[in-house]
Amino acid sequence: ILPNVSPMRRTMTAAEDLPESSTELIARLSAEHSVFPGETTGRHRHSAGVAVADPSATRRRSGVRRLAPVAVGAIVMLVATLILTSIRSPQSAASLTAQSAAVAAASSAQPAESAQPVQSAEPEATTAAANPTPLPSTSQAAAKPAATPAAAATAPKPLVGAAPPPAPVASAADGTQAAVLHGWTLAASDEFAGTSLSNHWTAYDGPGNNGDGTRSPGAIAVQNGIMTIRGDVKGTTGGLSWNGDQRFGKWEVRARFPKGDSQYHPVLLLWPQGEWPQGGEVDFAETTSAARDVNFFLHFSSSNKQKTANRALDLTQWHNYAVEWVDGRITGYIDGQQWFQSVDRSTLPPGQMHLAVQLDYFPEDGSPKPTEMDVDFVRIYR
Repeated sequence: ILPNVSPMRRTMTAAEDLPESSTELIARLSAEHSVFPGETTGRHRHSAGVAVADPSATRRRSGVRRLAPVAVGAIVMLVATLILTSIRSPQSAASLTAQSAAVAAASSAQPAESAQPVQSAEPEATTAAANPTPLPSTSQAAAKPAATPAAAATAPKPLVGAAPPPAPVASAADGTQAAVLHGWTLAASDEFAGTSLSNHWTAYDGPGNNGDGTRSPGAIAVQNGIMTIRGDVKGTTGGLSWNGDQRFGKWEVRARFPKGDSQYHPVLLLWPQGEWPQGGEVDFAETTSAARDVNFFLHFSSSNKQKTANRALDLTQWHNYAVEWVDGRITGYIDGQQWFQSVDRSTLPPGQMHLAVQLDYFPEDGSPKPTEMDVDFVRIYR
């Protein structure tokens, strides 16, 4: 019988009009079967202190004890059912079954506690160390050697243990690339897609080339996919080096050099990890911001000898400058076309090198006009 069903409460009141109440009926039946009222709970009953002397009585009581719980329970349930059926309001069995099913469904419909998702720890960002930076000199014949560069030991080597980036593709926006024409395999790159230098680089901070002017990180900006180095009227300019030295490799840089002051020298170069000049220097694009041509300088030996090449070029336009350094050979390319090569082993660098991009100040007469150089991408190949 379901709880809170109102007809049940009404039937208890109606039962008072019967000739014999259910309580009286239960008491009479209990007396007829020698069962004490109030002791039909189904637990082991006690004899309320009555002594049993007759063995047959003991056997009868024993039988009663065994049968009484079952018999009395059945009689009570039968009588109660008859009384209730005769006086309660009619309620169909189907209705009771439906209500029972509803209660059972409500009970079983409690939602199981959902598993809490495991939160992945978000990886912490790494910060590139700002160690002292090598300050390579540009290599005009009159340039003096710079101080011995310090290696950026804490900087990560490019793509160590990482999957290689996708192979370069021919793109009209990127111009003709030596890497595409010769099928080079990309190892690392910087497309300058953000608003600041990536941790591939270390910006120079200190005296300028040969101690002239100042190299400042504030002279370098990254915006709209372009990295720009600016020089001002005081000789304050900038430069940066790639974090990671290697022996052999291929480098390609897309750059332009807007018309500016002849006292500023844009240069793309490989600088040695060890001592200079015996460690060598490879300037695969060097010019002045007022020039109409570009030079290749290959420095070698402790006496700073050099091999050179020159090409007339509109420097204000975008061009792809590349250098390929393999065992026994160094080759220079402009827009995929070879314009320099040396296979003389005595001219080749003896150890590891890294890429540098610089706008160097060579004071000549008076304050320089503001000048800049732009780089669209840097790509390094195996």
